[in-house]
Amino acid sequence: MNKKALIMGIVFAFVLGLGFSANAAVIQALKVNGNIPSDPTDPFWSNYGPTKGKHVTVDMEPQMITNPMWPNPSTKWVNVKAATNGKEIAVRLEWTDGTRNDIMVRSQQYKDQAAVMFPVSQSGEEPPFTMGGDGERVNIWQWKATWDKEGAGHAGNNGMQDVEDHYKDMALGAGGYYMYEPGSKMSGIAPINGTPGTKEAWRKNQGVQAIDKRSSHLDWGMGKNEGAWNPGRYTGNMLSDASIRRSSVEDLNAEGFSTLTTQAHQDVDGEGNWNNNRWSVVYKRTLSTGDSNDTQFSGSKTPIAIAIWNGQNKERNGQKAVTQWNELRY
Repeated sequence: MNKKALIMGIVFAFVLGLGFSANAAVIQALKVNGNIPSDPTDPFWSNYGPTKGKHVTVDMEPQMITNPMWPNPSTKWVNVKAATNGKEIAVRLEWTDGTRNDIMVRSQQYKDQAAVMFPVSQSGEEPPFTMGGDGERVNIWQWKATWDKEGAGHAGNNGMQDVEDHYKDMALGAGGYYMYEPGSKMSGIAPINGTPGTKEAWRKNQGVQAIDKRSSHLDWGMGKNEGAWNPGRYTGNMLSDASIRRSSVEDLNAEGFSTLTTQAHQDVDGEGNWNNNRWSVVYKRTLSTGDSNDTQFSGSKTPIAIAIWNGQNKERNGQKAVTQWNELRY
């Protein structure tokens, strides 16, 4: 093989993610008995618990595969721990971040996020680490700082942040704010816990009144009380309806760039914590599920890739710090 062909082969392998990189990390999950805590601050994960000294430091790399490339992400490394009890597997990430970005209600705000990724198929060669490829599906667990702040998994829609959480004294004329369409089909359906209802039930449960029945034209609690017309919640969009979130981690699939899709059934638990300029996040799931879109941890090892976004650095979508495939042993 000549020098030019060798170089092209290396580039090809790098872009498609074929094989592990030379500096791929091996993360050995600690085998334990009993429950594995989702709380990243639990002593289980500290220097006073069984995972003491079990972390692996993984170097993060710039995302330079597709536009918009991100040559200088702020996160340079992440500490990784893992544990399994024979029924569940958990992965804990910890990295430095001097700012806590967990509210995003204005267009100029960005959120902190972190994700781990596994191949859905555990046989054959691993898919491209660039979010998989056509017919090579990956399972992505994406934690969002905003979902943690909103109490995803237990607070429902009452915990969702909105504009009045950022601007405490805001008020608008209600007649110009709400999109109330009494003649539409959707406005007469209240998708609360999946149960349809009347317009009156919709107003009662969402805090909205008919405009002509209000005693005042001012509303001091707009965002969380809107709902006379919320197509995101009506269509079951998890970004709009927090009541269908299982935890602060979203369970997703992808088969390459621009194919990221929320799973219909969410199976991953997780939780994050920001303290002393560090984020720590735990992801936890049963080793096997009944969902064909999930990675089934049926063997003894799997490829794992990591991505981290720093909201303060305006990182989002493809603008992030990434790793190629590493190896998680369990």
